[in-house]
Amino acid sequence: MNESREVRSHLLHLSLLIALSFLVGLTPPLFSQASPVPLQPKRIKVGVALEGGGALGLAHIGVLRWFELHHIPVDVIAGNSMGGLVGGLYASGKSPDELEALVNNLDWQMIIGGTTPYSDLSFRRKEDSRAIPDGLHIGFKEGVSLPSALNSGHQIKLVLDRETLPYATLRSFDDLPIPFRCVSTDLTTGKAHVFHDGSLSVAMRSSMSLPAIFAPIRDGDHLYVDGMLVDNLPTDLVRAMGPDVVIAIHLQIAPTTADQIRSLFSVLGRSMTIGSANTELKGMEEADLVVNVNVQKFGAMDFSRAQELIEIGMKAAEAKATILLPYALDDAAWSRYIADRNARKITKVGIPQFVTVVGASDEMNRRVETYFKSMVGKPIEVAKLEGDLTRLTGVGRFDSASYSLIKKDDEVGLLITIHESLTAPPLLQTAFAVNGDQPDHVTFTLAGRYTMLDVAGFRSELRTDFQFGNTYGIATEFYKPFSQTKKWFFAPRFAANKTSESIYSDGDPTADYRLSQAKLGLDVGYSISRFSEVRVGYEFGYLSARLQLGTPQFDTISGEARATRLRYTIEHTDDPVIPRRGYLAQLNFRWFDKSPAATEAFPSLDFRGELFKPISRPTSLFFTTQAGTTMGYANTGIPQFFLGGTSGWYAYGQNEIRGNEFYLFRAGFTHNLFNMPPFFGSGLYAISFYEGGKMFGAPGISRFPNDGAVGVIARTVIGPVLLGGSVGDDGHAKWFFALGRVF
Repeated sequence: MNESREVRSHLLHLSLLIALSFLVGLTPPLFSQASPVPLQPKRIKVGVALEGGGALGLAHIGVLRWFELHHIPVDVIAGNSMGGLVGGLYASGKSPDELEALVNNLDWQMIIGGTTPYSDLSFRRKEDSRAIPDGLHIGFKEGVSLPSALNSGHQIKLVLDRETLPYATLRSFDDLPIPFRCVSTDLTTGKAHVFHDGSLSVAMRSSMSLPAIFAPIRDGDHLYVDGMLVDNLPTDLVRAMGPDVVIAIHLQIAPTTADQIRSLFSVLGRSMTIGSANTELKGMEEADLVVNVNVQKFGAMDFSRAQELIEIGMKAAEAKATILLPYALDDAAWSRYIADRNARKITKVGIPQFVTVVGASDEMNRRVETYFKSMVGKPIEVAKLEGDLTRLTGVGRFDSASYSLIKKDDEVGLLITIHESLTAPPLLQTAFAVNGDQPDHVTFTLAGRYTMLDVAGFRSELRTDFQFGNTYGIATEFYKPFSQTKKWFFAPRFAANKTSESIYSDGDPTADYRLSQAKLGLDVGYSISRFSEVRVGYEFGYLSARLQLGTPQFDTISGEARATRLRYTIEHTDDPVIPRRGYLAQLNFRWFDKSPAATEAFPSLDFRGELFKPISRPTSLFFTTQAGTTMGYANTGIPQFFLGGTSGWYAYGQNEIRGNEFYLFRAGFTHNLFNMPPFFGSGLYAISFYEGGKMFGAPGISRFPNDGAVGVIARTVIGPVLLGGSVGDDGHAKWFFALGRVF
């Protein structure tokens, strides 16, 4: 589309407008006795098409703001992907200022990342996340399968549900304050699907379902993904709504070089960009006027730069002012336009008189419906409703849950739509554990957790862990509530493993031991909430510790082990890997009836506490403490507590600090250096801390071992990677790295 065509189109419309005004001015009154009634000339009807482009589409807000500041009406609007989201919300009556406030206040990292917030997970799913931080998830619901996308779309769907709730029962998008259309690609037919009625929220969500990134939207036999594949700049949809002039807002991206196309996502993104290029060209050719928004210095995931993109949009519109301003209305006409648009706005949300749940099995729908019946007859508390729906996804059964309103027999009802995962459960979580406590002796273990739900009734679980590498082991637990609604449960369990443990002294290895154990136990517990649990049980089995190499540090032992145990856990942090706020505490108590080489029964008590407090947007302070004791019993066969390295006292060697009674505290901070693209990880963090304490009766250790450490943590899709160095007392110093747990 060249400038001369835009000018000719503008002059033609302007000439028609002048001629129409002239003719109206010459028309005599029908009755000479009456005072003449001034007739308003028919103004030109303006339609706008907004192109898709991820975060780049936020520039559309700036264009629309410029239009409003200069009194240029938008009579019909259509868009795709982010253009569809901005266009749909603008069509629902939101001003550019409201749109700007909305996008600036959204947690884009969480929305694009797609996972349920850690604090909203059930207690057992929190345990899963802590045991297997990040890693690959494989479903076994219908054979071996990976998720259809990296993001279920739950969080962005809740945003759309909230912002469009007043229009939930709207019959047609033509009845919006501004008539609206959006487009998606139907994967089953390979053709474009135009949304002109139904759920506005579902329409926008379908239009922005970027393949492999956001899960597609299912509607019967149809599967909808981003419309960029068929109509990324939908001027044809605008033209079909009958405007006099069609204005296309085109996002001009930077050319790509071969060096920039390296990763899986860059290849995927570039492939789709090429596929959509022809549709964009067609869209521009069918427009009467094109506003080119130069977003070459931005990326499709630059949601944190929303303000800059909005300003770029305003500048792009200003650059076309000469051609755009002839479509501006005078103050009186603009006031009439705004009044008409506002008259079509809906702000009141009805009070639901019933609840309907769809999307899952009849039995599951009924269970969820029973839970939400408490909302009948009350104004909808959006924050509570969205919190409940998000926590529903935190039990491990559902990919997403959304809400809307429906009408039945002239009554308004709350419609809950839940989407059961198509791939899991059963679910396999896999992870790698690399321990570089000692750079000269790095160990590697492949770990995984396989979880089955409802194996013996609703809410029952069978959870199995495995390890291969430096540690070989298996552990399984059958979890069964006393009834489907009770918080009391019982949990028989079995575990067996073999591992190699090195014992260091002054930075040098002195002994390698082979530890083996097997135990069978039964717990009875109470699920206090999604944050805490208490359980008590009894376990018996076999324990062995044999010297493989080096100088003996304690006697070789083997034999029967039996113990009663009590465990209480409360978990209120906001992340399983790098918390920024909250606290965690766990207390373990065991009474050993029998233990190899122990001369009498003895107790063992250990405690761990963690506290996190943000002091700025990127920085958070933390304080952790550990303590353990056998309460004065010394004849325990082997030491009960082994520390050194990433388990505590980083500057010391692995298992260098050992004994039957200790305390350790650690204080420091984490600082978010930058955020990674959500599909690669969450961010890179600097970490620094000081730690000190005492192991009573430990051989060859100072009275108050202490050290300081600095490092970086990369939160990646395969797990947290820690790299750093530590310097302590008595000449202890080393560098370390690890893939796995941090706190």
